[in-house]
Amino acid sequence: MPLLPKRRFRKLDTARLPRRPLAMALPHLAREVDGFADAHAAYRADGRVRVLSLAGQRTVDLLCDVFELPGRRVVLRDSPRPHKRRKGRIVYELHGLCIPDGPLELYARTAARAQPVAPTTLMNTLLHEWMHHYDLVVFGDSVHCRGFYRRIDQLYEPVRARLPAARRKQGVVPLPMHPATEAPQA
Repeated sequence: MPLLPKRRFRKLDTARLPRRPLAMALPHLAREVDGFADAHAAYRADGRVRVLSLAGQRTVDLLCDVFELPGRRVVLRDSPRPHKRRKGRIVYELHGLCIPDGPLELYARTAARAQPVAPTTLMNTLLHEWMHHYDLVVFGDSVHCRGFYRRIDQLYEPVRARLPAARRKQGVVPLPMHPATEAPQA
């Protein structure tokens, strides 16, 4: 993969999501995350992958609408994550893909035991792949840099506590997000 020109890399590394669309997105994203958590519970209970896939699609549709991006299809694979092993240990695993001009693909099962991925991990992967889509549309490139992960955090951190695994780990009882929620400071 060729290196990006320094100017373009700096732009990707320092960019943040625009405040106004972000402030508009967060309350709606919170509701979508609640629906995603419910869909994940249904998936864990009886394998309803279609319900979970639709919840992921609604989340991506919301983000594309608010940030005025072309829509992307979400494909949720009900299979273990592709991975590589070395000396019996997993040394690489693929959580998801953003295929240019194609779908956002996510894997719903762990590599080692083929168990359902935790809802926090799956939501983070969904936002990660959507951020690749955002960067490709807005900047023409997408690379893993500090700015990329900070943009994901702008979306993920305000809603993370609403997901079941995060609630158990932190003992957090999430509060409903207010429509006037300010965009997080980067």
